Amino acid sequence: MKTTHLEEKRKTLIEKREKLLDRFNQTARSRKNTSRVCTEIRRTNEFLESLERIASENTGAPTGPRRYVVSSLFLHECFKKLTADPDEQFFFVTGSEAAGALVLDQSVEFAHQRRNRLSVVADMPSTHNLLIKLEQFGHKLLAHFHSHPGEGADATKPSGTDDNFQKRLESAGHLAIMAIFSRDGFVRFVRLDQNFEIQIYGEGVENYAPGIYRIKNIN
Repeated sequence: MKTTHLEEKRKTLIEKREKLLDRFNQTARSRKNTSRVCTEIRRTNEFLESLERIASENTGAPTGPRRYVVSSLFLHECFKKLTADPDEQFFFVTGSEAAGALVLDQSVEFAHQRRNRLSVVADMPSTHNLLIKLEQFGHKLLAHFHSHPGEGADATKPSGTDDNFQKRLESAGHLAIMAIFSRDGFVRFVRLDQNFEIQIYGEGVENYAPGIYRIKNIN
């Protein structure tokens, strides 16, 4: 594979940073000129970050919001599954990619270690096996849906645990979006980078607020 100019520059900067770190260790022991070396390390890191952004743009990484498409019928079916009993429920969602859109149309369930009215804990071996299965079939984890206790739009606000899970996914480069359902049919879609659009296909779901929808006729 031919090495590009960006790759050569990145390699040079990484080597420079390693030398600067060695210098920093030496100056730290002698307690001299550490501030100057720190400034050079920071500048080198900034150059590396700039190169990463340029490389991302050159490989065609999306710059606009990700578009997720979900049918009103699928949302209604998910609501029924997620609120079938008083305890919280949680599952993954996959689907196809068409015309630049990520289509949320298939729920994939797994075993839980614990479920109660306030929380749900996934069984890790079961989730790992499920992710391996998705990989085998060439599918991606596109979303994770779960229910919250309570009613109204405020009941769909993510908890700290929800935010941390979503943060880990986004930090790892996953496309997945989070959806939280209340007991009376509200659903909130969340990505921490806020880089998304939701398109609802069909009738029976109304937009309540940005990123928040209400499923009608739930009884």
